[in-house]
Amino acid sequence: MMCIYKQREAGSRSATRASKMVPYGLALLLLLGAAGARAEWNPADVEIEVGFDEEDRERAAAYADLALKYAPYLRFHKLEGLDDFCFPHNASEYFHVRDADDWSRQCNLDYATIHANEVPTYWHAMECGRHLHIAYWSFYGYNHNCDCCSGERNAWWEFLVVKVREWSTDPHMHEVMFGQKEGWYTRIAGNYEVHDESHPVAYVGRAGHGFYHDSGGSNTCCYYEDTRNPGEPDHYMMTWNNLVELRKDEYGEDWMLEPGTHHWSGLQVPTFRDNWDLCNLLGCDGSFLQVCTKCGCAKSDIGDDPF
Repeated sequence: MMCIYKQREAGSRSATRASKMVPYGLALLLLLGAAGARAEWNPADVEIEVGFDEEDRERAAAYADLALKYAPYLRFHKLEGLDDFCFPHNASEYFHVRDADDWSRQCNLDYATIHANEVPTYWHAMECGRHLHIAYWSFYGYNHNCDCCSGERNAWWEFLVVKVREWSTDPHMHEVMFGQKEGWYTRIAGNYEVHDESHPVAYVGRAGHGFYHDSGGSNTCCYYEDTRNPGEPDHYMMTWNNLVELRKDEYGEDWMLEPGTHHWSGLQVPTFRDNWDLCNLLGCDGSFLQVCTKCGCAKSDIGDDPF
């Protein structure tokens, strides 16, 4: 199993060390020879952050193991990659393109970058009582229109959150939160698909790139109707092959430490969003009736109870 951890690029500005109330998850940095290099996960190759005691190290290693084990398996619509319907994008690359004042369309149409594990999935974890919440984020450089003339925008983030119950004594995945169109809903074990025993399956909307627990959609702009039918050639993404931790300390990548929205066409990056605090999430957002507008609660197994 491969996991990629990228070192902070030269020139990244420092930030105040985050409180332990926001666990680092991976306070571990692999010593990689070059940006984007890959290495097999080997604890012997890990450099531990200065100031961490043995308990911190063990906790960080446990977060790393669980983040790998429960990372999602993404399935894309069969026509993704055609006609500016984009695959996930490297957020760092996008940030530096915009930082150079290049505002051209950034749309990843190359499935080979996904298959070769060249595009990261970003994550962070937080202990919430006896449980561990792990959030996974995908970034897209461009969202296509969801109909003839609406829905188009540059830069988009979507998330999925896994609840690992009794994480330190008897870890097991139960609730999974699927995010889409600024809303979300939660499914319990047995009501979502699992790949290879531990990886929740998320179907990705073709235009808006939301995460759903099932396939379907009628190819309109209504909340659950972004089409997501893998079919042939069944494009997928094993996100655990390239995980990059979201950090708000001096080890974070430049873009993770930037609270502004200029580079992201009005959006904030996950590190500065309200749902960064994973212990205060509710089970859903939006109407409990399945209408065309935001209606995440219509498919939530736990309603809007605390996640």
